[in-house]
Amino acid sequence: MKYKNVGYFFLILLAFVFIGFFKTYFGLFPDFDSHTTTLVHFHATVLTLWLLLLIVQPLLIRYKKFAIHRIIGKFTYVLVPLIVCSFIGMINKQYNEEMVEKMPGSEIIKDLSLSAALVLLFTVFYVLAIINKRKVSFHMRYMIATGLVFFNPAITRITLFWNIFNSQLFAFICTDLILLALIIFDKKNRRNYKPYVVVLTLFLVYHVEFILFYPSYK
Repeated sequence: MKYKNVGYFFLILLAFVFIGFFKTYFGLFPDFDSHTTTLVHFHATVLTLWLLLLIVQPLLIRYKKFAIHRIIGKFTYVLVPLIVCSFIGMINKQYNEEMVEKMPGSEIIKDLSLSAALVLLFTVFYVLAIINKRKVSFHMRYMIATGLVFFNPAITRITLFWNIFNSQLFAFICTDLILLALIIFDKKNRRNYKPYVVVLTLFLVYHVEFILFYPSYK
């Protein structure tokens, strides 16, 4: 994969997200159930906007539309806080619903910690991308990492439908293998792969910790 075509990679990711959330969201349109609140629609909208941004921005660079690229980049200063707020709202919604269902406290902690870790990773990768916005190679790789955060829940839901042995573990392995492949690709082509090492390290810390604490979680 050449980086000038990375937008197409995120187009594939968008397809995975659509498939993963088809049964619980997209496939319900327009007759959503009572659980699909305004907050859920807001969450879906801002995340879709982010994935569309990841598709469009590399293409703007490829076709030398730098001014538009910078304008959209500034828009993320508004979009990212909205994404984080939507995640926090969804975590709170999930907590309240699981309390009503009288789920065991340990199960609630598992679910909430998974969501909290994803929003934390997304925020860290975005901040690193902004800090390195003048270092194009670093900035691009950290922005790619923000997209990989959404790969995890999409693959988890798809594999749940297929009844994979452990959907969460499968999603973790897929994410780590993608990052390992990107590191090998950059190293082979003598490109700066250090951001991917940082990203993979953070993902591995999260994955290993989660597996150790919740080995049977699916």
